[in-house]
Amino acid sequence: MKSANIKMSVISAAVAAGLLAVAGAASAQNVTSGGATLPQLMYQDIFAHGPINGTWTYAGTGSGTGLNAFLTNNAALFGTSGTVHIVGSDSALTAAQVSAYNAAYNNGASSTTANYGRLVQVPAFATPVLLPFKETGVNALNLSTEQICRIFSFDAAARNWNQVSSGATASPIAVVYRIETSGTTELLSRFLNAACGQYLPVGKSFTVSNNFKTVVASALPTLTAAQDANADGIPDAWVAASGSAGVYGALAQDHRLGFLTPDRDVYSGNGSNVASINGYTPSAASIQTAIQSITPPATALARNNPLNWVPAYVLPTSAYPIYGTTNLVLGQCYAGGASAGTAGGAAKSFLSNLNSGAYDAYLSAHNFVKLPANWNTAIQQAFLTAGSALEIGNTTVCSGIGR
Repeated sequence: MKSANIKMSVISAAVAAGLLAVAGAASAQNVTSGGATLPQLMYQDIFAHGPINGTWTYAGTGSGTGLNAFLTNNAALFGTSGTVHIVGSDSALTAAQVSAYNAAYNNGASSTTANYGRLVQVPAFATPVLLPFKETGVNALNLSTEQICRIFSFDAAARNWNQVSSGATASPIAVVYRIETSGTTELLSRFLNAACGQYLPVGKSFTVSNNFKTVVASALPTLTAAQDANADGIPDAWVAASGSAGVYGALAQDHRLGFLTPDRDVYSGNGSNVASINGYTPSAASIQTAIQSITPPATALARNNPLNWVPAYVLPTSAYPIYGTTNLVLGQCYAGGASAGTAGGAAKSFLSNLNSGAYDAYLSAHNFVKLPANWNTAIQQAFLTAGSALEIGNTTVCSGIGR
């Protein structure tokens, strides 16, 4: 049966953090952040143990709500008030979102509208999307691309466990999916969209989206009343969950398969209870292989466009194929500037620490993957080098403006 929405046990977590050592005594700044639940546990670990500049909160709302909160500077979506300083999102910004933001808050800002300056979107780190499962008698699962395409399209050839794993029962495969807009859903959708049309005798058409129902709508067959008693367009055998924590909790029950961040104690590196795909495990080396050939924007014109900073998905031929980046969205300009002791300075410091390697131990501990060197170099040059046109807090560009 389709579950009721599973609420996250923690919607918003406020964690005190120590000040990063700086010259002089800088006061701690409150930094409001939130968004994607994929990196939430790691970010909260950093906020609690540092090095970190400022006192941060992170509301795990999902990527869609996080982007909305930042783009409209609506902290109420995070259950608080004031300025939204920086957000995490596995979903990439769209051209429409960037255009609307620029019209309201950047170059197109009128004298009656706050001018926040340029929108910045950069990848924070790379990640696989895991396919964890629980099925009695199945201790290891190696799925082919075709089997995954069939499972997520509710194809008659892959609705039951014994159709995808030898020796399994004939129990229905209960796909656990995110009910809210989710960047993890979007990362999965990029793989399904790129891979599934070519692997089946009759291709399955999936849509790139952070809304799961939108992703699968064009791939699902016409469901009977018995298959979809709720008439919501999703098979009743599938299970709705809210947030990464909700998916993780739902996977405690038998016969289920979901998609999830690697940071939920389900991946120990040996493939136990996490599916391999075409023989490849979601290891750091495999994700590096998949992403290293994707080049960052190199020219000034290309770097000016925040849409160019999320690595475009490429279907790999010899690596784990469900991968992507989780991203940071922040402003170039902050009303208090970006020096030590300011919220803008804290946001810039956070990006700098991710880029420099100060947080590498956290990435490894939480099963995430450091960006390839070419991406870190491009981010350093564009956003963290003093005097660069895109530098966060550039005093010439940001004179008199900022969120």
